[in-house]
Amino acid sequence: MKTEAYFTFPRLASALCIAACSALMAGCGDDDPNGATSAGGGGSSSASTSSGSGGDGGAGQGGAGQGGAGQGGAGATTSSASGTGGGDPSGDTIRFIGRFDTTKPEGPRFSWAGSAIVTRFSGTSLSVRFNDASTPDQSNYFQVVVDGQSKGVLEVNNQEDLYTVVEGLPDGEHDLLLHRRTEPLVGVTQFLEFVPEEGEALLPVPSAPERRIEIIGDSISAGYGIDGPDQNCPFTSETENNYLAYSALTGRLLGADTSIIAWSGRGVIRNYDDQAADTMPKIYGRTIADEAQPTWNFSSWVPQVVVINLGTNDFSINVPGDAQFRQPFTNGYAGLVETVREKYPEAFIFCTIGPMLSDGYPEGAQALTRARQYIGQVVEDRNADGDDRVRLLEFPAQSEANGYGCDWHPSAKTNELMATQLAEAISEELGW
Repeated sequence: MKTEAYFTFPRLASALCIAACSALMAGCGDDDPNGATSAGGGGSSSASTSSGSGGDGGAGQGGAGQGGAGQGGAGATTSSASGTGGGDPSGDTIRFIGRFDTTKPEGPRFSWAGSAIVTRFSGTSLSVRFNDASTPDQSNYFQVVVDGQSKGVLEVNNQEDLYTVVEGLPDGEHDLLLHRRTEPLVGVTQFLEFVPEEGEALLPVPSAPERRIEIIGDSISAGYGIDGPDQNCPFTSETENNYLAYSALTGRLLGADTSIIAWSGRGVIRNYDDQAADTMPKIYGRTIADEAQPTWNFSSWVPQVVVINLGTNDFSINVPGDAQFRQPFTNGYAGLVETVREKYPEAFIFCTIGPMLSDGYPEGAQALTRARQYIGQVVEDRNADGDDRVRLLEFPAQSEANGYGCDWHPSAKTNELMATQLAEAISEELGW
């Protein structure tokens, strides 16, 4: 599998990653959402096998298709947002949030941070089977939330396929959310089945909320380094935590499903330090971040709000002068906004200025001032042309008093403040 990674970021205030929340704001109760202990270890791969498979997600087929169940296993049944299908969930036993490729009969595949799987089950424990491409040195991580309470973190990689998600619960019915904390560069995950304990079953889940938000961004929106101790740590998948990123937290504050399309180091027309990889506008239409096919079916899941949080990497290192850069950047940014408007004619679009941009770095580049001018001009032009559902929103520069995540990325506290600001802006415009 091809992966484009940007593990070495300089010690600067320039990249995008917004996220955080206190336990109460995250809806995590009194439990630690960053629990270092895994929510159950891996189980024997022979503990359960599925006698069925997820159906193809053809256009209008409503998601992952009907899954078989063997020895207590339960396959996927519906999708909130799926690669080639999509449909309105209607109380089936599994619901997917985000972009899922439903073309594989074994089960839906996904790679974007914030992708989530929701189910409801009876009993005291639940296991899950994944086919995951990540490795033990950079595993994928999932936030485990049971009955609205954080129950720790599930580590998943290519060393095994069956994992105990949670155990020791009071006997009864329980709601489960598995939220992917890690971004595409860590590897693709394929969901195969949930495995209830013997004699128990999956139950119908509540229907999806009517509110929907899409976030387009980079490392800030992905959740880079939020769980790191300070700015002096490098990228690791263990310290990336999209569950506490502003992108995910905003959705929870507003009771909205959120689809997060974000990849560290990516920009509008140039990536961090001119790294050779597709920019975000080029991969925006993908279901799996680093795979050209299948393309995403935008009609399968239509948000009322789209947030664009890009530009930090464009202004990161060796920034071209204004005469060379202004027009290409504004053209590229305007093109992305136009694409979003074509896909979602009625959506309210927020074009944001990230908290890592600064006029002090890179030296002499005036990065914050120029980004504000360039993006502001795009918004003004859209408004002047009659599109009054596009707004500029600037996040305040991050403060040392609120701490830093790895490689100078926004801390949990900064992400919390960003989420509050964004949620208030969305509520003001949409009445949520």
